[in-house]
Amino acid sequence: MWNETYQALTNADRERFGKIVNHLLAHSFLTREIYEPRDRIGKINGDYRFVERFMPLFSEYLEVAGYILERDDALGVLHLHNNYDANLVRLDKLTTLMLLTLREMYDSAREQATPRNVVFVSTADLLLALLNKKLLSKRPTIKETLSALRILLQHNILSRLEGKLDSSDAVFVLYPTILKVVTNEKINAIYKMIFHEDDDTEITQGEENAA
Repeated sequence: MWNETYQALTNADRERFGKIVNHLLAHSFLTREIYEPRDRIGKINGDYRFVERFMPLFSEYLEVAGYILERDDALGVLHLHNNYDANLVRLDKLTTLMLLTLREMYDSAREQATPRNVVFVSTADLLLALLNKKLLSKRPTIKETLSALRILLQHNILSRLEGKLDSSDAVFVLYPTILKVVTNEKINAIYKMIFHEDDDTEITQGEENAA
């Protein structure tokens, strides 16, 4: 009955509904907290609250197109994925290794009982961790690094907080969406795929045109 609920919305709410649906299709995730550049405090995401208010409407509407919208209130994450395993984003090896390393960095930071659901990481720390764990034999080029980071930014795994994207001292917010992309069940499978000479890996469900 989503259409009746939609028709009852104000014009402003209909427009907002459309924008949020497009955001989810393009970015896969919506987080309860968002961080502006150079602001480490964070604020409540009004779009997340809007979806909370009209969750049945969003769920029923997206289900028609074959998508499932899941909400994790503990993490503050809305996750859109395709019911038919379509529109998978194919990641290269470097991006996949970054995801695995970011998951480890997230878990390590969260073990310190921080009250936040987010973690702050820099490009330098991420690349150093990759090299120290011998996941990479050499430092990736700037072009390769930028390409991987842009994918992670596009899908709300990271958001830039400080510094230029091509700078090693750039700082990012690492969102709890990392737990949805690199689940405990997927970690071992991803390692097996990587070290059996698979250069590309499908591990996150999103829109191909968003990568």
